[in-house]
Amino acid sequence: MKWSDIDLTGVKLAIFDFDGTLALHEDENFAQRRKESDEAYINFFKSAYENPETFYDETEPCRRSEALYALICEMRKRNIKIFCLSGMGLTFHLKAKQAFVNKYYGDDIEVLTVASQDRKLKGVQILQNIVGCNSDEVLFVDDLREVIKFLSENGIKGIHADEITL
Repeated sequence: MKWSDIDLTGVKLAIFDFDGTLALHEDENFAQRRKESDEAYINFFKSAYENPETFYDETEPCRRSEALYALICEMRKRNIKIFCLSGMGLTFHLKAKQAFVNKYYGDDIEVLTVASQDRKLKGVQILQNIVGCNSDEVLFVDDLREVIKFLSENGIKGIHADEITL
């Protein structure tokens, strides 16, 4: 569906995943590649920690989703509060994720983390409480179908990132 076809009526809170959603990785196997050795794993997180402003341009190249950028611009016009909620086992690359979002989507989207994908529901509930809205006023965009399914089963409207086009 085109981003412009998404019904934003009544949406007060929008939450986007990071990897594969806001950040489209050039190397789709990036997560596996960093696990090839202890050295690769350490170097990945060390580079992200030491070079947050350039990490997702140089070390782990990503691009933004133009369709999601257009959707986010429309959400801003409607004063919808926007967050990024990323499942992360380690947070050494949190500043790098925030730098990417700031550079490619704007500096009004805070990147938050949960320890695992299944904790996203708790993260959404906390953000609902912060923003002061009900579950039917939330829109969640993720690239993992199991996350969308799980959130939908719990009353949160979810859309798969690949379904949103220009």
